[in-house]
Amino acid sequence: MKFIAKSESSKKLLSIAQTSSTLPVNILIIGERGVGKTILAQTILPDAITFDAKKLETAILNKSADLEQYSELIVTNIDKVLNKVEFLEKLAHLKIVATSTFIPVEIEVQFAIKIDIPPLKDRKEDLEQLTKLYVNEANKIYETEVTPSSVKIDLSENGISLKRSIFKNTFLQSMSDQDMNTALQEFITKKFQNSLGYKELLGYFETPLLQAAKKKYKSQLQMANKLQLNRITLRKKLDLYNIEQEV
Repeated sequence: MKFIAKSESSKKLLSIAQTSSTLPVNILIIGERGVGKTILAQTILPDAITFDAKKLETAILNKSADLEQYSELIVTNIDKVLNKVEFLEKLAHLKIVATSTFIPVEIEVQFAIKIDIPPLKDRKEDLEQLTKLYVNEANKIYETEVTPSSVKIDLSENGISLKRSIFKNTFLQSMSDQDMNTALQEFITKKFQNSLGYKELLGYFETPLLQAAKKKYKSQLQMANKLQLNRITLRKKLDLYNIEQEV
């Protein structure tokens, strides 16, 4: 996958990355989880092998890493390394492109170029493009026709949670009544292992039912009429499952 650069800020970052790829200096890419740090690193060093920093540190300590065979490396999550200064000293003969969620002060001077990738919520054009790509991919897998606007996205972990939420939503929209029935049977079978009784198991059905009704209808009166319950019974059930009530 290529680094998405539709927004102006990402275009500038990509330009810096492409220019720095020919320079004999170390590069540090900073950003939140899921913003595309590793993908950008691979854009800079497309032929380099990628190592997780913590695993590479362990391999170096165990003397099981043959670093002489490399001239350049991509090292992810360098902020997780315990002895960062010593770690980079072992890699002094290499060109390093490292990723981190922040700039480690003790090794900051070892990186001549620093690239800070903003979160996806601040890169509207990139977000739109990524959403379209993931929706198209999910539609092909699940044989659906889901549109980007119909998917509730999660940006808590940027691209990682975005893709996860799109695939989850698309999968749920692809399910038939029979699929749902089978899924519920499997779910309940697992819950039987916890020795749950009828009333406890009933909550797994009533809670989403009440939450869906609350989302769909504006008032408790409408909810009660649709569910064919009297309002007193409805209020008791809302209280039982700690569902916030609206008058």
